Amino acid sequence: MRDASSTRNISLSTLVLSVIAVAAVMYVLRSILVPFMLAGFLTILFKPLVQWFRKKGMPTWVGLIIVLIISSSILWGIFAILATGVDQIIVKAPEYANRVAVIIDQLDRSTGGMVSTYLLTNSGAGSGQFISQSAAVDMVTSSVDSVFSFLSDGVMTILYLIFMVLGGEQFARKLEKAFRNTHVHDLIDVYASVNNKVIRYLRVKTFFSFLTALISWIVMVSFGVDFAALIALFIFILDYLPNIGSAFAVLIPGSVAALQTANVPEALLIMVILTVLQNLIGNVIEPKMMSISLDLSPVVILFSLFFWGWMWGVVGMMLSIPLMAILKAVMEHFPVTKPIAILMGNESPEDAL
Repeated sequence: MRDASSTRNISLSTLVLSVIAVAAVMYVLRSILVPFMLAGFLTILFKPLVQWFRKKGMPTWVGLIIVLIISSSILWGIFAILATGVDQIIVKAPEYANRVAVIIDQLDRSTGGMVSTYLLTNSGAGSGQFISQSAAVDMVTSSVDSVFSFLSDGVMTILYLIFMVLGGEQFARKLEKAFRNTHVHDLIDVYASVNNKVIRYLRVKTFFSFLTALISWIVMVSFGVDFAALIALFIFILDYLPNIGSAFAVLIPGSVAALQTANVPEALLIMVILTVLQNLIGNVIEPKMMSISLDLSPVVILFSLFFWGWMWGVVGMMLSIPLMAILKAVMEHFPVTKPIAILMGNESPEDAL
């Protein structure tokens, strides 16, 4: 009994240390792994197109060229939106800074000088000076850095995508041939069981995220909101984030509209329209089209959102749900980690067992 207990403790300790070590490596190598994971995401989305070309008897390189043209066009479109958005921010930054300064001055008067005291204590500047000089410059610098970082990651993503499209079909067969008489068959079974669910989740989520962003863009353009294309891009990304994404997708355009025109009723109307849109698509239409569940508890979803966001930034947050679903599926196939997988699930203990 003592030997069995010691063995379990050693196994658990080894597992915990292994998880910490892997997480540390993934964090250090995030500049390499983020484009890799994004390329895997694109490979999943483009897989039906490549398979369709193969069924028609066309060479693999034809499908690869089409995929590269589409992915490069998407990359260029996103880059153009970001670059145009940064230019607009640079032009509009002083105007918005002055409006924010006016709001802060009003708050300062209504609070008896508490706002100015706070800004002087923490930044060494008054409210107007703080907003116009420090915040505006930092915002523009950060925006420019983000554009160039995106371009660099995009090039790496396309390079990864080329090789994933070329070698993706043979991956399972290579694993089976390389690791015969081992647990690789279990891993292949895990891959097969969760693959269809994750693929359908990503495809449906991407379609409805794009639809939500497109309709939101139309609404913002109709009301003349600044940075409409850039905000629509943010809404597309935010729609991947469960729970909190929808809130930010409504608050950002509403806040910009309020600062732009100082017309609070109009800003509230925009927020109401976008809230109805988010609820209609996210809570009514999308669940019916999804027709599958990745079986993750709300606590695990929230934890994975923050964990992968800390690990890999925005891309990690976008892929947090599928990544956690894959991890749970792997844990279910091994006795040592199966209890953890059950705790991660959203079903009742009786159903899990």
